[in-house]
Amino acid sequence: LRYEEQVPLSDVIQTTYFHKLDMVPAGLMLSEYETETANALARRVQPIFAERLALALEEVEASYDIVLIDCPPQLGFLTLTALAASTGLLVTVVPGMLDIASMSQFLKLASETVKAVEEAIGKRVTWDFVKFLITRYEPSDGPQTQMAGYLRSILAGQVMTEPMLKSTAISDAGMTQQTVYEVDPSQFIRKTIDRALTSVNGVGDELEQTIQMAWGRR
Repeated sequence: LRYEEQVPLSDVIQTTYFHKLDMVPAGLMLSEYETETANALARRVQPIFAERLALALEEVEASYDIVLIDCPPQLGFLTLTALAASTGLLVTVVPGMLDIASMSQFLKLASETVKAVEEAIGKRVTWDFVKFLITRYEPSDGPQTQMAGYLRSILAGQVMTEPMLKSTAISDAGMTQQTVYEVDPSQFIRKTIDRALTSVNGVGDELEQTIQMAWGRR
């Protein structure tokens, strides 16, 4: 993505111990992209930010079925670059009044900003699907259940059927930089770990189905 001393995306891809799962590490250094992009726009550097990730992915796209891009919930150049390179969107939302209001405002601003990006690159930015994933969901929490129902009533089929449940197994795994598949099951009550795995697997399966439908598969 950087504007000077670029390297191919294939040079920064790292393999993981998960079968056929690779990653491109990212961190605070990417914050420099925000200021560099502002300067590049002033100097009319080509290609512009909205095309840089898509062009970088072209080199390796034949080697992968799916590329997941994790973005912060902010409308900086990084997020806009990712939006322009994506073919589908998965938006996470906690089922609370303030969280939903914040998401609504973010999506409104994103829509307006994407229109400006479209004008800059001379083409429309489109996605095969836009899905909303309810996260940190507690089925026994009345207000959360009401807000989840409200989301489903206004967004209908765009809200994923499976929510990501709030679970100590998931949060504890994150604290040790592990996935819920890697943690020692003996550290948790069996019901807790089973519930977490069922939730994660359910979300993963539904997302896979959504992607395959976008590919024209059933």
